Amino acid sequence: MMAVAFMASLEQSPETYEQEFDDVLEGRSRRIRERILELVKPGMKVLDLGCGPGQFAIEASKKGASVIGVDSNMGMITFAKTSASTLEKAPDFVCSDVLAIHDELQVEDIEASPSLIPDHKFDLIVSTFLLSELKPVQRDLLLRNMRKMLSDEGAFVIAAETLPESSSDRKTFWKNRGLVEKEARVRLAPPIVSLEDLIQKAGFVIKESERYGPEIVYLTGTKSLIEPPNEYQSRVRPIFGGVARTRIWYCHITGGWRGISITPGLYRAGTPNSESPVLVTANYELTYYTVMRALAKDSIDAWVLVCDTDGINVWCAARGTHFNSDDVVNMVRLTGLTDIVNHRELILPQLSAAGMDPSEIRRRTGFRVRYGPVRVYDLSEWFELGKPRPKPRGMATVTFNLRERMEQTVAHVPFLFAVLLGKPLVAILGMIALINLLASMFPIALAATYPTSLQILSLIGEFVFALAANSLVLGLLFPILPSKGNSFWRRGLGLSAITLPIAAIIMILMGVHWTDMTSWMIIQFVLVISLTMDWSGMTSVSDPKVIRREYPYLILTLKTGAMFLVVFNLIVIIMGW
Repeated sequence: MMAVAFMASLEQSPETYEQEFDDVLEGRSRRIRERILELVKPGMKVLDLGCGPGQFAIEASKKGASVIGVDSNMGMITFAKTSASTLEKAPDFVCSDVLAIHDELQVEDIEASPSLIPDHKFDLIVSTFLLSELKPVQRDLLLRNMRKMLSDEGAFVIAAETLPESSSDRKTFWKNRGLVEKEARVRLAPPIVSLEDLIQKAGFVIKESERYGPEIVYLTGTKSLIEPPNEYQSRVRPIFGGVARTRIWYCHITGGWRGISITPGLYRAGTPNSESPVLVTANYELTYYTVMRALAKDSIDAWVLVCDTDGINVWCAARGTHFNSDDVVNMVRLTGLTDIVNHRELILPQLSAAGMDPSEIRRRTGFRVRYGPVRVYDLSEWFELGKPRPKPRGMATVTFNLRERMEQTVAHVPFLFAVLLGKPLVAILGMIALINLLASMFPIALAATYPTSLQILSLIGEFVFALAANSLVLGLLFPILPSKGNSFWRRGLGLSAITLPIAAIIMILMGVHWTDMTSWMIIQFVLVISLTMDWSGMTSVSDPKVIRREYPYLILTLKTGAMFLVVFNLIVIIMGW
């Protein structure tokens, strides 16, 4: 299970990779490799995508095939070349991005056999355990390139880890996946639900299918003579009407905590033609609606290239690892953009710059990058001004005004409830309901449980109020909070200095007992610090370096606050205060 999760660590040691990976798969990797070798015939032109240390490529060469092994890991390629150096007819090993091999694998790159692959057509293309590592968009791109490079009479072999069919195996699969992601602190690509459907959609005909265990699928076949439609081209999604308005409000209220995304691809804004501009953005649903509505409002005809950012907005995705040059390059290739527009210019959001390498994008696609205004609503004026460089100050300046802060507050509170408090609150409320339902059968028992239940509900209500009130105050006072060095920790301390006295006065006027007031003051302090630090990941005014430095302070605050709260209440109980 979860074999691909171990590949990254195993790839650090090319000399032991094959054996260790086969041990993880309990011998299945070796059996699959031996089965593929049975298909290799003398004189065949073979392409091994994700060749690793080259064991299959070397064995196929020994059988008389002309083989090219491709891998993006230079260590693997170096080891493979060394291993094959004594062969009379060694494979050609190329260090390249497997997603770009159709475009980047040139005849002059093949050292040993310049005429090995005329027109880049192969009799056999092999991919084992590569698709499982890729995101859905990358899988489609790889399969599309495989189809282009496979000869009309050629065959493909694909082995990949997929989601098991039985419910018990799936339960184990998801459990192991969660443990791996937590331990490695990485987010794995979504599992392949049906490898057969994925392959057929890409324009292949399956000849043979077999499972190796509950999660590994082995497929062989040929390509269909009918070119499959490119589903990533000219997408259309309504941006007005009741459904669109509902989705927009849903995004605002939830703050995207459910990972609200739309299908990546090339969308039409108005009636674009081959000369229309190409705007690049993220596939967060609210981002899509914002961009498309702004273009419609100003009657701008454009192509909108929506990249797969895992449903994360432009700025957050670019600051992380979800929106980078590879994502743009992959989407340009997957949509066939070069055949749709005559120009070679991509307009990217200014806030995506942190994740982009314009020179790399131009080298790999031929498209030059130009960064547009911070706000999409300034696009029309920017176009009218002739897309000036540098942009007018107002178009290049990030703002965080009152309206924007209030919008974030509205989104932030439901986010906290859903992600951090949702399950505990549901569990507590469900337990209270169940206890009172059972107690209702016995009046004496109900008389004992009902007041306690009301007290717990009251405490929950007070906490909800405190959470919402502090979020509102944070949004209102954010600009005046101390922020030397762009420190959110200082902002949190400044906010607590304002809110703690106010909370204390309110509780004194309400006649709250001093022990309860002390507990709430501890909760208030921890809550304010947590809320303020949490904003650091949701605003464009934060600095990732500062946040990483201050994050341990937040953990210390949470641990100290919880410990002090427990100790204080134990003392209260023991002393009978």
